[in-house]
Amino acid sequence: MKLAELQALFQRAILEGDSAILKNIPDSPRENRETLFGVYRTAYMARLVEILQHDFERLHGFLGDDDFASMAEAYFKAHPSRHRNARWIGRDLPLFLKSTSKYKKRPVLAELAELEISLNNAFDAEDGAVIEAAVLATIAPEDWTNLVFSPQVSVHHLRFATNAAAIWMALGGDKPAPRTKALKEPQHALVWRQITTPKFRLLGPEEAMMWTEAAKGVRFGVLCEMVSAFDDPDNAAVRAATYLKGWVDGGLLRGVDVDRPAARKRSSARIFD
Repeated sequence: MKLAELQALFQRAILEGDSAILKNIPDSPRENRETLFGVYRTAYMARLVEILQHDFERLHGFLGDDDFASMAEAYFKAHPSRHRNARWIGRDLPLFLKSTSKYKKRPVLAELAELEISLNNAFDAEDGAVIEAAVLATIAPEDWTNLVFSPQVSVHHLRFATNAAAIWMALGGDKPAPRTKALKEPQHALVWRQITTPKFRLLGPEEAMMWTEAAKGVRFGVLCEMVSAFDDPDNAAVRAATYLKGWVDGGLLRGVDVDRPAARKRSSARIFD
């Protein structure tokens, strides 16, 4: 048998449970070939579980060793590793936890997984330019109502139906995790990378609304009107400007343009991107 054929048999035995390779393995004086080869099968799964524990450290801490390993093995049976890079083996875990009957009754698990994978993805996101406050200072006052903003490519907007965010933060410190509970209203958060560090921040309802619409390309003047309708109109512009300043200071935006509705098209002069 050629080496490539033997390697293919070995791979099928590990990944698919094919036992054809066993005829090429002799029994030992102490163990039969099934037990001997079982060491490789067990080690392969154990290594995958270890990688998943590393990528979803706080989900692992929440579930504990045994429950996490059981969940991980079920996940790998449903979503076998298909990529040469182990970095991507957990990309379907939130979906698995949302759709599998054993776990979908505990939505906090999928939300914890989604938060952790968003932080990992933010870290790996491509680099891009970042708006600085000095750039906004150069914009003419008459153009401010027509400004539209572009989020950084690393930004993820998350919505939680449970207190997953509080649990995640507690698991990262010395405090015990709070009991799981469903929230009366969705909780919003942004995940992004600032320079080289993944960041996570909760949003209040008003800022979450403004971010959602800003990310769609809604003009700043309209955003201010929406903020005015959301709460006290007397200081709506100040609140909107405060949210915008926080986005700029945090490195959440990569571009700003002037969109003049009268021309029904975006200005050809890009301020920053």
